[in-house]
Amino acid sequence: MINNISNKKNMAAQRIRYIALAFCLFFAVLSLICGIASAYGQSPPYAKYVILMIADGWGQTKIDAANMYTGSVPLYQTDPLWTKHWMTTYPYGCDYNTAQAWGNFNYVLNCVTDSAAASTALYSGVKTQNSRISVSYNGVDRLFTIGEIAKTYGAGVGAITPVPVTDASPGAMVAHNDSRANYYAIGDEGFFGDPNTTGASSELHYGGGHGPTLPVVDVLIGDGRDSYVSNDAKVKLRAEKGSLGDPYRDTAKHYLVERQAGQYAGVSLMQAAVDPYVSKLAGLFDQTYRKADGSGYDPENPTLSESTEAALTTLSKNPDGFVLMIEGGAVDWAGHSNNMDYAVGEMIDFSEAVQTVIDWIEDPSNDSNWNNTLLIVTGDHETGYLTAGPGRFPNQPIGPVNSQTLSIEKIYSNSGGRRASWNDWHNFGTIDSDETVYWAWNTGGHANLLIPLYTSGVGSGLFENCIVGSDQVRGDFIDNTVVARVIESALSGITSEGILSIMPGQELAGNPVDLTSIATTDNAVNVVYTV
Repeated sequence: MINNISNKKNMAAQRIRYIALAFCLFFAVLSLICGIASAYGQSPPYAKYVILMIADGWGQTKIDAANMYTGSVPLYQTDPLWTKHWMTTYPYGCDYNTAQAWGNFNYVLNCVTDSAAASTALYSGVKTQNSRISVSYNGVDRLFTIGEIAKTYGAGVGAITPVPVTDASPGAMVAHNDSRANYYAIGDEGFFGDPNTTGASSELHYGGGHGPTLPVVDVLIGDGRDSYVSNDAKVKLRAEKGSLGDPYRDTAKHYLVERQAGQYAGVSLMQAAVDPYVSKLAGLFDQTYRKADGSGYDPENPTLSESTEAALTTLSKNPDGFVLMIEGGAVDWAGHSNNMDYAVGEMIDFSEAVQTVIDWIEDPSNDSNWNNTLLIVTGDHETGYLTAGPGRFPNQPIGPVNSQTLSIEKIYSNSGGRRASWNDWHNFGTIDSDETVYWAWNTGGHANLLIPLYTSGVGSGLFENCIVGSDQVRGDFIDNTVVARVIESALSGITSEGILSIMPGQELAGNPVDLTSIATTDNAVNVVYTV
């Protein structure tokens, strides 16, 4: 068994070397075309730090709702140093039609993405079908992600969330699997590299893997209840807790912090994060909702800001920088529940985490600044189709959103269980023409709507080159696949919008990964960019 594991690790290391070589060949030729000084690798200015923040399930109406409730607008939505773009989210085989989206109310309820396909597109630059975790739509090809690209530069990688640590959004960053339902395999791949470290592929939730992912991610924090992380994996993490080793040779093990009765999770995480000997950090907690007024918070679980601070502190120990994905995952859960109180609370939690990141970037005690850091704040899709009323298009303003209107949200008749906030003066449970409606949810699932993306920092101007269409209401929009390509460019040192045009519809360098061959200079150049 030990020999088998050793062989797998050797094969994985060889595969990483092949991919890294293909990656370097790609940039070697690209450098000649673009006149970049370095033959390959990173050329300053480059993004030493890349932070991708995803409010799972957000949309413009949820942003508006949170801002109305708080009476303020977060800095990243107002500061002139930030740029806003609209972004499509549909999965492989689908599209977005602006005339249909604004002419047929139910159009956006068809051919919608899930978080697995959306996250795969954001991290790899490739569309896939729903449920796939960083593998191609047909399950044949393993996709090279921004986390794996970061590792070729020696950078750290992290993924944090308040929802299951093996769910789709963190899962697609740390693993490759045919199905998001294979929680245990995804967890094993994230924590240990091999998707079948603690269980055979024939066992429930252990199947669908596409081989090891090494080196493993450095930080992984989220809900780690037994439904999402196997007991065997927890036993192994506890046994390895704090094992010293060279983090850059992947010999260090994760320092595990778990939920403990009566202990403040944020304090426990930071105590581990500031320890100079902790280079890898794992956090396993439970998921609890934060309501709009701040209630519901359980200090035995970390806030997203607390997890963010711990992740930034741990990853900052790597002199080569890092890529960090931060997910506000419960925004999506609130949308599925059609619960505005939870949605607003989780949006506030997310915006506070964004401010935590901004404060870290601007902290003079760090070597981070807006000239070496790229920050992207977006979602993966909209959830709940939240609008100003049943059948009303999402460009119509909702609200007001306050404690009184939150208190009267309930299921409205003939809606299939959907909820709305309105003054039900007749007490019939129906929304009558003479009753005031503040908002309504139109689905319990996802919607194929354009969602906002905000960005600032080095390389953020590259998004201007990625316009794929113009919406008749929202204006110009990009596709979610360009996020990975912008990050890839920023990591390599291609950060000026005047140097490179990133063409929509093309794939990230090295995707899909063909383990039977090494990319040549010809196919390395043609796979992604045009000048």
